[in-house]
Amino acid sequence: MELAGSYIIFSLTTRNIHLNIKMAEKDLVNFLKKIEQLNKISELIKNNPIKKKELSDCKNHEEVICLTTKWGFEIGKRWGEY
Repeated sequence: MELAGSYIIFSLTTRNIHLNIKMAEKDLVNFLKKIEQLNKISELIKNNPIKKKELSDCKNHEEVICLTTKWGFEIGKRWGEY
């Protein structure tokens, strides 16, 4: 019985490690997409003084997220929130 219990614990631990690796890969992919979005925002404000002013007028992170979401970007989620 002890061996069976050890096997179950080993199986659950192995499964959790596998799930954590999959989540880390998913988080990395989403993080890279966020970087891509940030680079696009950077290009947009470099070429559009009005949007640059709108962005510089934001008082906090939430206002930046709200504004850039209106522009069609998704940069609000952090690592692990996807």
